[in-house]
Amino acid sequence: MRSLGLLLAALLTLAGCGWGSEPELPTEPTKAVDERGTRTDLDPLTSRFPDLGEPVSATWQSGTLGDDRSAPGPSTYWIDAVVTVEPGVADSLRAQPSSDSGRDMDLVDAVADEVGEGDFAPVAVGGPDMWQVDAWVAADRDVVVISARGE
Repeated sequence: MRSLGLLLAALLTLAGCGWGSEPELPTEPTKAVDERGTRTDLDPLTSRFPDLGEPVSATWQSGTLGDDRSAPGPSTYWIDAVVTVEPGVADSLRAQPSSDSGRDMDLVDAVADEVGEGDFAPVAVGGPDMWQVDAWVAADRDVVVISARGE
């Protein structure tokens, strides 16, 4: 009987350690917004994303991925932006959809609030070397949404 009790105690201990449970899926790193907060200046966007032409306006934020508990090393930066572009730029982007099926828009709240309603299609927008740039253009407005990450 003592052996059965020890066996049950061992099994309960293993169960408490997560043995047999589903592995946890990795979560996306947290986007830490830099000290400048929400921005509307255009030069940093046009210098990084020349395919935007000369935008009419923009609302955007940037920062680093991760939090203070992250290991030291190179930082990964991000930019989320909603950009109103000239009609010709929007038409040009719509005419050249991205061959990538695209990712879902995962924008910080302040930028996501500016997206508005409507359909958006993934498009190819060039960016800095070694950056992943996901972009979408509105079907019925001259609006481009960008979510970019890189070192």
